[in-house]
Amino acid sequence: MIKIFYALFFIASWVALIKYRKNVKSWTGNFAWAEHYLGHGGTYLVFILFGMFLIFLGASYPFGGADFILWWDRSVVHSVPTE
Repeated sequence: MIKIFYALFFIASWVALIKYRKNVKSWTGNFAWAEHYLGHGGTYLVFILFGMFLIFLGASYPFGGADFILWWDRSVVHSVPTE
């Protein structure tokens, strides 16, 4: 059940980031490295790419595809081998 919550959280984060990217840019300012290497509008491109990464996490996590990235969901009980 918690994996579904994480999936919905990441998908909602992606939607919010894409929808409000102009507000986020006004809060964070320009990313100089993105504007330099990606050209004009590079900051917006970084936001969109990060949002696509969040949607990937949200879609793959419930099925176990992102367990190597989201390591905090593993508890001690699951990591201790039992006989």
